[in-house]
Amino acid sequence: MKTIFGLNRMSIILLFFCVFFKATDFEKLRAAYDNFAENDERGLEFVGFYMKQAKAENNFKELSQAYRDATSFSENNKLLYADSIIWAAQQSKNRDVIGNAYLTKGSVYYFTYRKYQNALDEYLRAWRYLKNSNNSYLHYKNLYHIGLVKSYLGYYEEAFQIFSKCRSYYQVYKLNDHLPNLKYNTKKGYLNSVNQMAICLFYQNKLDDASELIEEGMRESANDLNFDIERSNFYKLRGVLNFIKKNDKMALSDFNIALIGIEKKQDFTNTSLIYFLKGKIFLRNNQVEEGYTNLKKIDSIFVEHRFVLPRVREAYELLIDYCRDTRNAEDELYYTKQLLSFDKILSTDFKYLSGKIYKEYDTEDLIRSKEKLESSSLFGYILAGATITTCILFSGAKYYQVKRKKTSTENKKTSSIDPIYLDEKDKLPQKLSKLTDKVVNDILNKLEIMEGNKFYLEKGLTQNQLAKRLKTNTTYLSGIINEYKGSNFNTYINLLRVEYAKQMLTSNNEWRKYSIETIAKECGFTNRSNFSKIFIEVVGVNPAEFVERIQMNRSE
Repeated sequence: MKTIFGLNRMSIILLFFCVFFKATDFEKLRAAYDNFAENDERGLEFVGFYMKQAKAENNFKELSQAYRDATSFSENNKLLYADSIIWAAQQSKNRDVIGNAYLTKGSVYYFTYRKYQNALDEYLRAWRYLKNSNNSYLHYKNLYHIGLVKSYLGYYEEAFQIFSKCRSYYQVYKLNDHLPNLKYNTKKGYLNSVNQMAICLFYQNKLDDASELIEEGMRESANDLNFDIERSNFYKLRGVLNFIKKNDKMALSDFNIALIGIEKKQDFTNTSLIYFLKGKIFLRNNQVEEGYTNLKKIDSIFVEHRFVLPRVREAYELLIDYCRDTRNAEDELYYTKQLLSFDKILSTDFKYLSGKIYKEYDTEDLIRSKEKLESSSLFGYILAGATITTCILFSGAKYYQVKRKKTSTENKKTSSIDPIYLDEKDKLPQKLSKLTDKVVNDILNKLEIMEGNKFYLEKGLTQNQLAKRLKTNTTYLSGIINEYKGSNFNTYINLLRVEYAKQMLTSNNEWRKYSIETIAKECGFTNRSNFSKIFIEVVGVNPAEFVERIQMNRSE
């Protein structure tokens, strides 16, 4: 959304009503609020009229678009609106609209919450609808987002190829002068693709090629306020280049300019990276206090968002060494524990994402390089980091040895699946390597059919019962659910039940009148407390608060 200038609240409202009463199509309705900035909740007032018009006409395609706009403007309820997008899209029966809905929800998870596992799940759902779509814009938009996950995993060569394809496609923005909205969207895709290509080149140590792309991005984003965020990203990249070349003053200048736009966007990924590199610059110039002040900001981001960026892991090692050198045992223990938590999340994300992206995003070029990537040095780096961290626990003052030993033991016992999704009593089975593709595909296809029939709503359903219905055994079923669904049987069933509860509460007014106990029973849970506990772990709020937020949104 572009920034609006020079209009006060009353002028905007009057303008909207002038357009509204003359509007003969939805494009004109959108024009009244199209210039509001992202997260500017004033835009929600105008989107409400768009929603009413779409509902009055039973136009679910436009209703899906209205909810998408609401997602952009809303600051705190993006996921609720994202679920509404999916519901409206499904009513439209249009595969492109449905695919785009899942893509939007994935983007919310990726860019707003940095929950990469959830984001990848949504991107892959979108890919099922869009990989063969005649809508090339949506196809490449989805492809770009899958590239983001691959880049995060460290598969830079493959990600670079994906972003190169996107860049070539989005270059058509130069031919769209007569279509301003299309030109804006395609140019944004072009600049973001160039930015991601440069990042991939950095990690491949191709600095000259990266420098050329940075200059291209700076040039193409110049003198256009609509792309100040994208320009901030190129300032960040130029700062990284100057950091590598030890042009420290220029690097700090670039980073400080970049932070203006990046923090405005609430992009804590790049914020973390900038603070890390600024800290390193100050430390190598013997400005110790400034250096560690910047490194501590990384921990503040981690505490608030539980987000990890592999590149900044070293910040915790530097902080631990600093605390040891200054004999600050209390802070040394704190940062050691933080590093353990950091590594746990990092290893969990990488195991889940790397496994799933190769099983569900299945192209010939990925299959050919699978073996090489599975032995990627990046994974070795993570494992080495975990080993080093364990050693840290057993070094230092004797006073902390018992506590550290206990922390390390607990960490080893923890499952590799995200703890908020895992029933502690369950253990994950080993990966099954002897199953043929035919057996695996047969079971997965049957599972998909049964998911469509909502088999998971049956109370007391056991893995043995499900295996009999699928005409297989529990060993095969357990292994396939673990490997392809990313969790154990109980977690898999509970996640399906919670997603069903969210969908029904979002789309069905009668459900919002039910008691929590009734909702729990309708979703297959044995009791209210178990349902509420799992709902909070998955969604982040309890069912009653979730319903309250929906009611508030509906009343706007």
